[in-house]
Amino acid sequence: MKWRESGFTLIELIAIIVILGVIGTTASSRFTDGEIASVQASRDDLVAALFFAQQLAMARDNIQVTVAATSVNVTENGTALSDSGYPLNFASGVTASAAAFNYDKLGRTNPTAITLTSDGTSATVNVSGSGYAY
Repeated sequence: MKWRESGFTLIELIAIIVILGVIGTTASSRFTDGEIASVQASRDDLVAALFFAQQLAMARDNIQVTVAATSVNVTENGTALSDSGYPLNFASGVTASAAAFNYDKLGRTNPTAITLTSDGTSATVNVSGSGYAY
């Protein structure tokens, strides 16, 4: 006589449910925390603007970046760049510490730290004297 097993034991089913619960809780907490995502997205936008300005300064010279409370702007000799996408507003509810940068032909600027905040969540962007933003 052949013995045929089929299905799962109760212990196996409970173990799978517990594992799925842990994975679901971890994943949902990472995706539902909008404040962290907003601050990180704004931080990425700011770093991209600083990198863009540095690269543009090495090609043209005399590029300025102005960081206001809710936006970042890149200008050339004080004039807005046409079709550049700037000024760029940060995500809703995110504010930044004010800062201004002038990039020279070598992409250098004044070293500064800029802090972005939203409801207790913060991120810092550091700009070195060489113009590197991180």
